[in-house]
Amino acid sequence: MLAKYTVVRVVRLLRPIDDYDGWLLNQRPPKIEDTGYIVDILQAPNLPIRYLVESSAADGTDIWLSEFEVDELESMQQQE
Repeated sequence: MLAKYTVVRVVRLLRPIDDYDGWLLNQRPPKIEDTGYIVDILQAPNLPIRYLVESSAADGTDIWLSEFEVDELESMQQQE
């Protein structure tokens, strides 16, 4: 399980691209190799854990906010 505030990289997208913009806020959809950090961990009975990840530009502007399954993400802390 990944922890809140972990920096992650998107390694695969398992759903249709429109499913990654549930809040209709994204400037663009997430892409493989994008990085972001986990802002929340979503848990519900009988459902897999999902991670709410935010990606921002260098100036702090949000690029996207999306939910991911664990298999779609890779922790960047492992590479240090």
